[in-house]
Amino acid sequence: MHSSYKKRLYTNALSLSTAVLLAFLAQGQVAADTVETASPAAPVENVLKPQGTNASPATSTEANSPAPATEATASPAETAPTNPSSPVEASPTASDTTSPSAKPENTGTERAANAEPAISLSDSPVYMSEKGTLTDTVKDQAQAAGKISWTLDDKPLEEWKTWDMETGTLSKDPFITVEENKNGNDLDLTFTVKELFGEDLSLRSPNNIRRTYRNYIGEHTLVGTSSDLGLTIRKNLTFRPYKDFHTHEEMLASIEQTKAEAKTDRLVQLETLGKSAQGRDMKMGIISKDQASIDHYLSSTNPKALTKPSEMLAALKDKTLDYKLPVLVHNTHADEQPGIDIITGLFRTFATENQVTFKTTDEAGKVKNVTLDIPTLLNKFIFLFDFTENPDGDALNLRALANGLDPNRDASYQTNPEVRTVIQMINKWNPIALYDIHGFVKEFLIEPATPPHDPNFEYDLMSNLMLENARHMGRAGVANSKYDSYIIPKLDWGDGWDDSFSGYTGVYAVYHGILGHTIEIPESNQESYYAGRNAVLGGIDFLSQDPDKLLEMRLNFYLRGLNKIEDPKAENELVGPTGEVVGRVKNGRPKFFPDYYVIPMGLDKDNDAQEAFNMIDYFKRNGVLVKELKEDTGTYKKGDLVIDMAQAKRGYANHILYKGSNESAWAAMYAELLVNFPDMKGFKAEPVFNDGLFAGKLGEVTTTRATRTSEIDPKAPYYVIANTSASAVQAVNKAISQGKSVYLTDDGYIVDRDTFASLLPNYAIYGDALYKVPSGPTLKPMKVYSPNYHYNWAGVDAPAHTSLVLEKLGFQIVNTPEEADVVILESNRFDASIFGKKPTLVIGGEAMQKLEKLGVLTGFDAEKLKGGSDYEGLMKAIIDDQDPLTSGYKKNTLFYSNSGNWIEKVPEHFKTLMSIAPSDYYIAGWWPHNDVLANKVMAISGELMGQPLFVYAGNPTNRQHPVHFFRWVTNAIFGSKLASLMDYVPAKEPDQVVVPIHNQTTNPQPILAKKDTPKVLLPQKETTTENGESVQALTYQVGQSFQESPAKAQLPQTGEDTTAHFILSGFLLAVSGGFLLLKKKEVE
Repeated sequence: MHSSYKKRLYTNALSLSTAVLLAFLAQGQVAADTVETASPAAPVENVLKPQGTNASPATSTEANSPAPATEATASPAETAPTNPSSPVEASPTASDTTSPSAKPENTGTERAANAEPAISLSDSPVYMSEKGTLTDTVKDQAQAAGKISWTLDDKPLEEWKTWDMETGTLSKDPFITVEENKNGNDLDLTFTVKELFGEDLSLRSPNNIRRTYRNYIGEHTLVGTSSDLGLTIRKNLTFRPYKDFHTHEEMLASIEQTKAEAKTDRLVQLETLGKSAQGRDMKMGIISKDQASIDHYLSSTNPKALTKPSEMLAALKDKTLDYKLPVLVHNTHADEQPGIDIITGLFRTFATENQVTFKTTDEAGKVKNVTLDIPTLLNKFIFLFDFTENPDGDALNLRALANGLDPNRDASYQTNPEVRTVIQMINKWNPIALYDIHGFVKEFLIEPATPPHDPNFEYDLMSNLMLENARHMGRAGVANSKYDSYIIPKLDWGDGWDDSFSGYTGVYAVYHGILGHTIEIPESNQESYYAGRNAVLGGIDFLSQDPDKLLEMRLNFYLRGLNKIEDPKAENELVGPTGEVVGRVKNGRPKFFPDYYVIPMGLDKDNDAQEAFNMIDYFKRNGVLVKELKEDTGTYKKGDLVIDMAQAKRGYANHILYKGSNESAWAAMYAELLVNFPDMKGFKAEPVFNDGLFAGKLGEVTTTRATRTSEIDPKAPYYVIANTSASAVQAVNKAISQGKSVYLTDDGYIVDRDTFASLLPNYAIYGDALYKVPSGPTLKPMKVYSPNYHYNWAGVDAPAHTSLVLEKLGFQIVNTPEEADVVILESNRFDASIFGKKPTLVIGGEAMQKLEKLGVLTGFDAEKLKGGSDYEGLMKAIIDDQDPLTSGYKKNTLFYSNSGNWIEKVPEHFKTLMSIAPSDYYIAGWWPHNDVLANKVMAISGELMGQPLFVYAGNPTNRQHPVHFFRWVTNAIFGSKLASLMDYVPAKEPDQVVVPIHNQTTNPQPILAKKDTPKVLLPQKETTTENGESVQALTYQVGQSFQESPAKAQLPQTGEDTTAHFILSGFLLAVSGGFLLLKKKEVE
C-alpha cells in the first residue's frame, strides 16, 4: 500500500507538472500563431445583416461585403409615442421587419373590447402628408353626442400632435379632432385629420422627417368610449405616407401582381439583374411587343449600331430599317421614395392598360390632353423599369447604399456591386433615353445640366433633343400636379449643376449617346408622385413623335467614334464661365482623342498589375472594346492591352483614361469630377498619337489573371514584396493572419520564400529575392478604429471611407479606440481625449480643421480658402522618399484631395513628408485659386502626447475610389520600425536539402548546401544556396536605411521580444524531469 501510494503520488505530480508545462507551451504557441479574424464594425443601430455572401480570395480592391450604414436614431415603442411631446425617431428596419398593415398590440383596447360590446366603424386610410376629413354615422346613438372620450392606440386623442420641425417632436397642432352631432336618433361623427408630418415627407432640416414617418405606417385603432352609456366605438385607421406609397415588400408584391395581370397582347417580364450588398434582389421590369422584339434588338439592332452605323443610317434614310429603341426609367436614391412608386405605377400602367391619357400644355401654355396608345408604342419601343438601384436602401429607408456610400457618385468608378449591376444593364441595352427619378428640388428640376460639359461628349448631337425632352417632361409634370413651374439647369441654374463627372447615373448615360435626364421632383407626397409620373409620360410622348430622329442621333454619335471624327460643332458647347468657347483642350497636339491607349501588362514593380488587369472587365462592362497586342511593336510588348479609339464609345474610353480637365475657373461645381483611372488607381496607360501603328497586330484578350512575379529563386531565403499596390497590402495581411513572419523594410515587406510563393496564386504582387536574414519585430494583425460619419442632413451614421477600404485590405475594424492598435480620424467626430493613447492618423481637411480647433497640437495650422472645404485636385507633389511612411511612392509623386486643405504651419519636431511641387503642379479637378498651393505642405509626422501622429491633408480613401493613394494610410498603420538585416549563411547540415517550390509541377531536385558552420542558421527547408557562397541581392538594395534601435516611438510598435516564457518553461521542464527520475527509481 505504501509503495503504491508513493507511485500514485509521483505519477500525479508528474502528470500535473507535465500538464502545466504543456498548457504553458500551448499558450505561447497560441500567442504566436493565433490571429483575430477581421470583422466589420458593428452597426450603431440594428440593421439588416448581409445574406449569404460568398467568400473568395481577395485579388482586387472591389467591395464584396461592406459594413452597413446605420440610422442614428432610436426605435420607438410600438407605433405611437408614450409621451407625445417627445420626439419619435426612426427604426432603420421598421419597414422591413414589420408589415405596414400589421396591427400594433393595444392591450388596453383589447381589454375594453372584451369588457363591453363595441360598434365597429368602417376602416379608413389616413395619409400622413395630407389633410383629410372622415365621416361616419352610428345608428341609434344620438344620446352619446358630447359624451364620448377618444383615444388613438390607447393614448388620449388630445395628446396626439403633429410634427414640429423646429423641435423635432410631435408637439405642434392637434392631429385628429372629432365632432359629434345628433342626426335624429343617429350620431354623426366627423374626424378632421391634419398632416401628421406636414405636406412634404422629404424634409431633413432642422429635424429629419425621412427617418421618422415610416414608423407610423400601419394600422392604428381609434376608440371612443362612454362609460355612462356603456358604449364603445372602434375605428381602424391605416396610416400611409400618401396614396401610391410602397414599402419595399409592397413594391415586390405589386410588380409580381402586375406581371400576373398583364395584358396578353404584350410580353411582360421581371428580371433579377443581380444582388445587393445585403443579398436582396435587384428587380427590373421589361415590357415589349414580344420576345422576338427583344431578341432582334439585342442580337441585331444594338450590335450593328455599335459597329456599322453607316449601313443603318442608309437604311433609316430609305425607310427600310426595322428597329425598336429601349427606354429606361430608373431610381438611384432609395429614400427619394416617390421615384420607386412612380416606376412601380408606370410598370403597372404599361403592362395592364391599352391607353394612358394625361394633361399637358403646348409651347404657348395651352392645355391639351395626350393619349398614349401602349400597343402602338410597343411597335417602336421596349420599356425597361429599374425599380431601384438600391434595394437595401429601400428596405432600410436609406438614401445611401448599406455601406453608407452614395451610388450616384459611383457610376464611373463602380466600386459597389449594385452600381456595377446597373452599369452592366445600361450597356447591355444602350437605351435611347434614361429617366432617373430623384428628389427633392423645390423648383422641380429636369436636366440637361449646366456647363462645364465634359469634352468627351458629342454634346452638339444631343443638346437640342435633351432640351426638348425636358420641356415636354416639365410641362406634363406641372399640368398634372399642384406645381406651377419647372426649371432646366442648362437654362435656369447658372453653374453648379454640371455634367462634368460620370459618377452620376444620368450623366453617365450621356457619355454613351443616351438622353440622360435626372428628374428632381419637388417633394415627397402624392402631388410629387403625379408630377414625376406625368413628367415621364411627357418624355415618352416626346420620344414617340420622331423615333427616327433619335436613332439618327445615336448612329451619328457612334459614327464619330468609329471614324475618328472630331467635329468642331461639338466644341461650341464647351464654354467657360463667361460663355466664351473653350473647346477641347489639346495641349499642343493636333487632335483631342489619341489613336490608341496602351496599358502595359508586363511585370513592373511600379505598376499596380491587379488594377491594370481589372480594366479588362471594366471596359467590357462599360461597352468599351479592348484588345491585346500580339507582337512587340516599338516599345510596346506582346500581351499589352490596347484600346483602339476607332470605336463607338471612344468618348467614354478617353474620359476614363485621360488626365482630366481643370475646371477651376468656375465658381461652383456639384461634386467631384476627377476620374483619370491610371493616376487614381496606380496603373500605367499611355496615349498613342500614331494612326495605324497597331494595324493587323491586335487580337482578342487572352490573359486570365494579373501579372505577378512568376519565377522564384530557390537560393533566396527571403523575398521583399514591393509596396506598390493594394494587392501587396492584402497579401501581407493574409500572411500575417496565417501566423507568418512579416518584417517591414523601407520599400516593402519581407517574408520567407515559401510564404511568398504561397501568396502568388491569389495576389498580384511583385517580389525581389533577398539574400539577407531579417531580424527584429514582425508585423502583427492591426485593429483599427475610425469614428463613423454622422450626416445631419441625411439623418444617418455611415462608416468612415477609410474603414471600408481597410477592411477590404485585410485590417480588422473595431468599435472603440480602446480595442484598437491605431486610431484614424477622418471626420470631425472626436475630441481631445482621443489623443495620447494610441498611434493616430488625421486624414483630410475636416479632421485637420478639428485638430487645429482643439488646440492640442501646438504650432499646427490647417488652412483652406474661403468656401473651399470641398475643393478637389490631383496635383504633382514631392515627398521625402527616405522615410518609411512614404514607402512605395516615388520622390516625384501625386497628391489627391477633395477637401481643399493644406498644412500652413508645421509643429516643432514634426517632419514634412510631402509638399506640392513649386510650379506646373495642378493636373485636374476644381480648386479655384489653386495657384496659392505651390510648395504647400500636405503630410507630416511626429509625436503628440507620447504617441505617433500622422497628418495627411488629402483624401486617400474617398468613396473607395483612389486606390493608388490607399497606401498612405496603410504605411502609417504599419509604422516605421524596420527590420535589421544580417548576412545569410546557409546551414551546415544536412549536406543536401529539398527546397519546395510552390506550383512546381515536377519533383524538386536536391540542392547542395554549405558544410561550414553558418553564422545564421535557418530551418532546413530554407537552406537554398548551391555553391556555399554568400549571395548579394541582384535587384534589391539593402543597408543604410534600416534602423536597428529607433530612439523614438515608431508608428506603431508592431512586435515584442521577451525571455520570461522560456525561463518558466525551462523550470517546469526541470521539475518534470525530476519527477520522472523519482518515478523510474521507485519502479526499479
